[in-house]
Amino acid sequence: MPFGAPVSTATRIRRKLLEILLGRLPFGRWARYLPLIPKLLIARQMQRDDHTGLHSGIYPSWDAAQADIPAFRKAGWDHEETSKLWIGQIDPVRLSTYPVFFWLTQLLGENPRLVDLGGSIGLTYYGYRKYAPLPKGVRWTVVEVPALAEQGRLIAAEQKAGNLDFIETLEAAPACDLLLSAGALQFLPESLPGLIERMAAPPRYVLLNKLPVVPYEDCWTLHNYGPAVTPMRLYNAASLLQYFERAGYRLRDRWVVQDLDVIIPLHPERYLKEFSGFLFERIAEKIER
Repeated sequence: MPFGAPVSTATRIRRKLLEILLGRLPFGRWARYLPLIPKLLIARQMQRDDHTGLHSGIYPSWDAAQADIPAFRKAGWDHEETSKLWIGQIDPVRLSTYPVFFWLTQLLGENPRLVDLGGSIGLTYYGYRKYAPLPKGVRWTVVEVPALAEQGRLIAAEQKAGNLDFIETLEAAPACDLLLSAGALQFLPESLPGLIERMAAPPRYVLLNKLPVVPYEDCWTLHNYGPAVTPMRLYNAASLLQYFERAGYRLRDRWVVQDLDVIIPLHPERYLKEFSGFLFERIAEKIER
Protein backbone atom coordinates (compact mmCIF):
# COMPACT_ATOMS: atom_id res chain seq x y z
CA MET A 1 0.00 0.00 0.00
CA PRO A 2 1.20 3.62 -0.45
CA PHE A 3 2.78 5.34 2.52
CA GLY A 4 0.14 6.68 4.86
CA ALA A 5 -2.70 4.55 3.48
CA PRO A 6 -5.43 4.15 6.14
CA VAL A 7 -6.00 0.90 7.97
CA SER A 8 -9.15 -0.26 9.73
CA THR A 9 -9.79 0.23 13.43
CA ALA A 10 -9.88 -3.53 13.96
CA THR A 11 -6.47 -3.89 12.35
CA ARG A 12 -5.06 -1.13 14.52
CA ILE A 13 -6.37 -2.82 17.66
CA ARG A 14 -4.91 -6.19 16.68
CA ARG A 15 -1.56 -4.61 15.94
CA LYS A 16 -1.54 -2.73 19.24
CA LEU A 17 -2.34 -5.88 21.22
CA LEU A 18 0.41 -7.78 19.41
CA GLU A 19 2.81 -4.91 20.04
CA ILE A 20 2.11 -5.03 23.78
CA LEU A 21 2.29 -8.83 23.92
CA LEU A 22 5.61 -9.11 22.09
CA GLY A 23 7.26 -5.82 22.93
CA ARG A 24 6.34 -5.12 26.56
CA LEU A 25 5.43 -8.42 28.24
CA PRO A 26 7.68 -11.38 29.14
CA PHE A 27 6.02 -13.50 26.45
CA GLY A 28 7.93 -11.49 23.86
CA ARG A 29 11.25 -12.68 25.22
CA TRP A 30 10.11 -16.31 25.18
CA ALA A 31 8.77 -15.95 21.63
CA ARG A 32 12.30 -15.16 20.42
CA TYR A 33 13.07 -18.86 20.66
CA LEU A 34 10.02 -20.17 18.80
CA PRO A 35 10.77 -21.56 15.31
CA LEU A 36 10.22 -19.05 12.49
CA ILE A 37 8.54 -16.45 14.73
CA PRO A 38 11.43 -13.94 14.79
CA LYS A 39 12.02 -14.16 11.05
CA LEU A 40 8.35 -13.77 10.15
CA LEU A 41 7.75 -10.96 12.63
CA ILE A 42 10.78 -8.95 11.57
CA ALA A 43 9.82 -9.34 7.92
CA ARG A 44 6.36 -8.00 8.69
CA GLN A 45 7.73 -5.05 10.67
CA MET A 46 9.98 -4.10 7.77
CA GLN A 47 7.25 -4.45 5.12
CA ARG A 48 4.85 -1.99 6.71
CA ASP A 49 4.93 1.54 5.33
CA ASP A 50 1.88 2.93 7.13
CA HIS A 51 3.57 3.83 10.42
CA THR A 52 6.30 6.28 11.39
CA GLY A 53 7.77 4.51 14.43
CA LEU A 54 8.26 0.76 14.11
CA HIS A 55 11.37 -0.94 15.46
CA SER A 56 12.96 -4.30 14.85
CA GLY A 57 15.98 -6.21 16.13
CA ILE A 58 18.94 -5.47 18.41
CA TYR A 59 22.38 -4.89 16.87
CA PRO A 60 25.85 -4.09 18.22
CA SER A 61 26.64 -1.39 15.64
CA TRP A 62 25.29 0.86 12.90
CA ASP A 63 26.93 -1.33 10.26
CA ALA A 64 25.30 -4.50 11.59
CA ALA A 65 21.86 -2.87 11.62
CA GLN A 66 22.35 -1.33 8.18
CA ALA A 67 23.29 -4.72 6.73
CA ASP A 68 19.98 -6.18 7.95
CA ILE A 69 17.73 -3.69 6.13
CA PRO A 70 15.76 -5.68 3.52
CA ALA A 71 16.80 -5.13 -0.07
CA PHE A 72 13.26 -4.12 -1.03
CA ARG A 73 13.26 -1.16 1.40
CA LYS A 74 15.01 2.16 0.99
CA ALA A 75 17.60 2.83 3.67
CA GLY A 76 18.38 6.03 5.54
CA TRP A 77 16.95 9.53 5.14
CA ASP A 78 18.37 10.78 1.85
CA HIS A 79 15.29 10.23 -0.34
CA GLU A 80 12.79 12.40 -2.18
CA GLU A 81 9.86 10.75 -0.38
CA THR A 82 11.42 11.57 2.98
CA SER A 83 12.07 15.18 2.01
CA LYS A 84 8.35 15.67 1.34
CA LEU A 85 7.03 14.20 4.61
CA TRP A 86 6.55 17.62 6.22
CA ILE A 87 5.61 19.77 3.23
CA GLY A 88 2.00 19.98 4.43
CA GLN A 89 3.14 21.15 7.87
CA ILE A 90 6.56 22.74 7.97
CA ASP A 91 6.14 24.01 11.56
CA PRO A 92 4.83 21.12 13.66
CA VAL A 93 4.83 21.78 17.40
CA ARG A 94 4.27 18.96 19.87
CA LEU A 95 4.57 18.61 23.62
CA SER A 96 8.20 17.53 23.27
CA THR A 97 9.06 20.75 21.39
CA TYR A 98 8.39 23.18 24.22
CA PRO A 99 11.53 22.56 26.32
CA VAL A 100 13.58 23.44 23.23
CA PHE A 101 11.55 26.61 22.66
CA PHE A 102 11.97 27.61 26.30
CA TRP A 103 15.75 27.24 26.26
CA LEU A 104 16.09 29.01 22.93
CA THR A 105 14.32 32.03 24.40
CA GLN A 106 16.78 31.97 27.31
CA LEU A 107 20.01 31.36 25.42
CA LEU A 108 19.77 33.23 22.13
CA GLY A 109 20.76 36.86 22.41
CA GLU A 110 21.40 39.28 19.56
CA ASN A 111 23.30 38.01 16.52
CA PRO A 112 23.34 34.37 17.66
CA ARG A 113 24.74 31.59 15.51
CA LEU A 114 22.92 28.28 15.78
CA VAL A 115 23.71 24.95 14.12
CA ASP A 116 20.75 22.57 13.85
CA LEU A 117 22.11 19.06 13.31
CA GLY A 118 19.53 16.89 11.54
CA GLY A 119 17.03 19.75 11.45
CA SER A 120 15.16 18.35 8.43
CA ILE A 121 13.65 21.15 6.33
CA GLY A 122 13.91 23.58 9.24
CA LEU A 123 11.08 22.24 11.40
CA THR A 124 12.28 23.74 14.68
CA TYR A 125 13.08 27.06 12.99
CA TYR A 126 9.57 27.40 11.55
CA GLY A 127 7.91 26.14 14.72
CA TYR A 128 9.78 28.72 16.81
CA ARG A 129 9.06 31.48 14.31
CA LYS A 130 5.35 30.68 14.47
CA TYR A 131 5.16 31.58 18.16
CA ALA A 132 7.95 34.06 18.82
CA PRO A 133 10.11 36.52 16.89
CA LEU A 134 13.53 35.20 16.05
CA PRO A 135 16.41 37.02 17.75
CA LYS A 136 17.88 39.94 15.89
CA GLY A 137 20.64 38.89 13.51
CA VAL A 138 20.20 35.14 14.03
CA ARG A 139 21.93 32.75 11.60
CA TRP A 140 20.30 29.33 11.73
CA THR A 141 22.26 26.63 9.88
CA VAL A 142 20.69 23.22 9.33
CA VAL A 143 22.95 20.21 8.70
CA GLU A 144 21.09 17.60 6.65
CA VAL A 145 21.40 14.90 4.01
CA PRO A 146 21.31 16.21 0.42
CA ALA A 147 17.64 15.46 -0.36
CA LEU A 148 16.37 17.16 2.80
CA ALA A 149 18.81 20.05 2.46
CA GLU A 150 17.64 20.73 -1.10
CA GLN A 151 13.98 20.62 -0.08
CA GLY A 152 14.80 22.90 2.82
CA ARG A 153 16.39 25.48 0.52
CA LEU A 154 13.31 25.50 -1.72
CA ILE A 155 10.96 26.01 1.22
CA ALA A 156 13.19 28.66 2.75
CA ALA A 157 13.02 30.62 -0.51
CA GLU A 158 9.21 30.33 -0.54
CA GLN A 159 8.98 31.36 3.11
CA LYS A 160 11.48 34.21 2.71
CA ALA A 161 13.60 32.69 5.47
CA GLY A 162 16.77 34.58 4.61
CA ASN A 163 18.49 33.70 7.89
CA LEU A 164 18.03 29.93 7.41
CA ASP A 165 20.86 28.05 5.67
CA PHE A 166 21.40 24.40 4.74
CA ILE A 167 24.64 22.47 4.54
CA GLU A 168 25.36 18.75 4.30
CA THR A 169 28.14 18.00 6.80
CA LEU A 170 28.80 19.05 10.37
CA GLU A 171 32.45 19.68 9.48
CA ALA A 172 31.29 22.42 7.10
CA ALA A 173 29.22 24.17 9.76
CA PRO A 174 30.38 27.60 10.95
CA ALA A 175 31.42 28.21 14.52
CA CYS A 176 28.29 28.66 16.60
CA ASP A 177 26.98 29.68 20.00
CA LEU A 178 24.55 26.78 20.25
CA LEU A 179 24.41 23.29 18.76
CA LEU A 180 20.86 21.94 18.53
CA SER A 181 19.83 18.43 17.62
CA ALA A 182 16.16 17.64 18.09
CA GLY A 183 15.60 13.95 17.46
CA ALA A 184 18.33 13.24 14.91
CA LEU A 185 21.51 12.34 16.78
CA GLN A 186 20.49 8.70 17.20
CA PHE A 187 20.31 8.16 13.42
CA LEU A 188 23.89 9.24 12.66
CA PRO A 189 26.42 6.47 11.93
CA GLU A 190 28.87 8.37 14.17
CA SER A 191 27.77 10.77 16.88
CA LEU A 192 29.11 10.17 20.40
CA PRO A 193 31.97 10.27 21.14
CA GLY A 194 33.38 12.70 18.60
CA LEU A 195 30.48 15.10 18.09
CA ILE A 196 32.10 18.25 19.46
CA GLU A 197 35.47 17.34 17.97
CA ARG A 198 33.98 17.46 14.45
CA MET A 199 32.93 21.10 14.81
CA ALA A 200 34.88 24.22 13.87
CA ALA A 201 34.91 25.24 17.54
CA PRO A 202 33.13 23.99 20.67
CA PRO A 203 29.77 25.75 21.05
CA ARG A 204 28.89 27.32 24.37
CA TYR A 205 25.65 25.33 24.57
CA VAL A 206 24.52 21.92 23.33
CA LEU A 207 20.74 21.43 23.28
CA LEU A 208 19.60 17.86 22.59
CA ASN A 209 16.00 16.67 22.42
CA LYS A 210 14.12 13.44 21.74
CA LEU A 211 17.03 11.11 22.49
CA PRO A 212 16.45 7.42 23.33
CA VAL A 213 18.54 7.05 26.48
CA VAL A 214 18.70 3.71 28.28
CA PRO A 215 20.22 2.29 31.51
CA TYR A 216 21.81 -0.66 29.72
CA GLU A 217 24.65 -0.81 27.19
CA ASP A 218 24.52 1.09 23.89
CA CYS A 219 22.87 -0.82 21.08
CA TRP A 220 21.17 -0.26 17.75
CA THR A 221 17.77 -1.19 16.37
CA LEU A 222 16.09 -0.70 12.99
CA HIS A 223 13.63 2.18 12.77
CA ASN A 224 10.94 1.91 10.10
CA TYR A 225 9.53 5.42 9.64
CA GLY A 226 7.38 4.70 6.58
CA PRO A 227 9.20 5.74 3.40
CA ALA A 228 12.42 4.01 4.49
CA VAL A 229 14.23 2.10 7.23
CA THR A 230 17.26 3.34 9.13
CA PRO A 231 19.49 2.20 11.99
CA MET A 232 18.72 3.94 15.30
CA ARG A 233 20.96 4.03 18.34
CA LEU A 234 19.87 3.64 21.94
CA TYR A 235 22.33 5.61 24.09
CA ASN A 236 23.63 4.45 27.43
CA ALA A 237 22.83 7.32 29.79
CA ALA A 238 26.05 7.20 31.81
CA SER A 239 28.27 7.14 28.71
CA LEU A 240 26.44 10.07 27.16
CA LEU A 241 26.83 12.23 30.26
CA GLN A 242 30.48 11.22 30.69
CA TYR A 243 31.29 12.23 27.13
CA PHE A 244 30.03 15.78 27.61
CA GLU A 245 31.73 16.05 31.00
CA ARG A 246 35.05 15.05 29.45
CA ALA A 247 34.43 17.53 26.64
CA GLY A 248 34.22 20.34 29.17
CA TYR A 249 30.46 20.70 29.64
CA ARG A 250 28.16 20.64 32.63
CA LEU A 251 24.56 19.47 32.59
CA ARG A 252 22.23 22.46 32.95
CA ASP A 253 18.91 20.70 32.46
CA ARG A 254 17.34 17.34 31.68
CA TRP A 255 13.72 16.50 30.86
CA VAL A 256 11.61 13.57 29.75
CA VAL A 257 9.88 13.34 26.37
CA GLN A 258 6.70 11.43 27.01
CA ASP A 259 5.29 11.42 23.49
CA LEU A 260 7.98 9.03 22.17
CA ASP A 261 8.84 5.45 23.10
CA VAL A 262 10.67 2.42 21.72
CA ILE A 263 8.92 -0.95 21.52
CA ILE A 264 11.01 -3.70 19.93
CA PRO A 265 9.05 -6.92 19.37
CA LEU A 266 10.71 -9.97 20.96
CA HIS A 267 12.84 -7.68 23.16
CA PRO A 268 10.56 -6.47 25.97
CA GLU A 269 13.59 -6.01 28.23
CA ARG A 270 14.59 -3.14 25.91
CA TYR A 271 11.26 -1.35 26.16
CA LEU A 272 11.77 2.40 26.57
CA LYS A 273 8.68 4.27 27.71
CA GLU A 274 10.02 7.79 27.14
CA PHE A 275 12.85 9.71 25.48
CA SER A 276 15.04 12.42 27.03
CA GLY A 277 16.23 15.94 26.44
CA PHE A 278 19.41 17.67 27.69
CA LEU A 279 21.02 21.07 27.88
CA PHE A 280 24.81 21.21 28.34
CA GLU A 281 26.85 24.37 28.95
CA ARG A 282 30.58 24.58 28.27
CA ILE A 283 32.70 25.38 31.31
CA ALA A 284 36.19 24.30 30.19
CA GLU A 285 38.53 25.70 27.58
CA LYS A 286 39.83 22.42 26.20
CA ILE A 287 38.31 19.18 24.99
CA GLU A 288 39.89 15.97 26.21
CA ARG A 289 40.81 14.03 23.08
